[in-house]
Amino acid sequence: MSQALYEITVNALLDRDRPLTRADWDAAVARVGGHRVPQLLAELTDAGLVGADLLPGAVAEAWASADRPLDRLPAARWRELFDDAGLAPPAVTDGSSSP
Repeated sequence: MSQALYEITVNALLDRDRPLTRADWDAAVARVGGHRVPQLLAELTDAGLVGADLLPGAVAEAWASADRPLDRLPAARWRELFDDAGLAPPAVTDGSSSP
């Protein structure tokens, strides 16, 4: 996916000005592609569009979807997302510290 298409997708969601449903999230994830899901999650969370009911699944999916999660978002941001979602951060197996 091009950066322009990613931005169109994010802007369309931001313009809705309401929390995302699971269907909205799933459609956005399918559209942006796995490696961009962490960025999508961070932007939509910052905008207040990912509600508490959706956040745990979205965080877990964003982590699992990224080819290199710690390259996609800083470890501190991952820690914040996992904490906000009420999830324990996953163990990292590449020798890095966990988020």
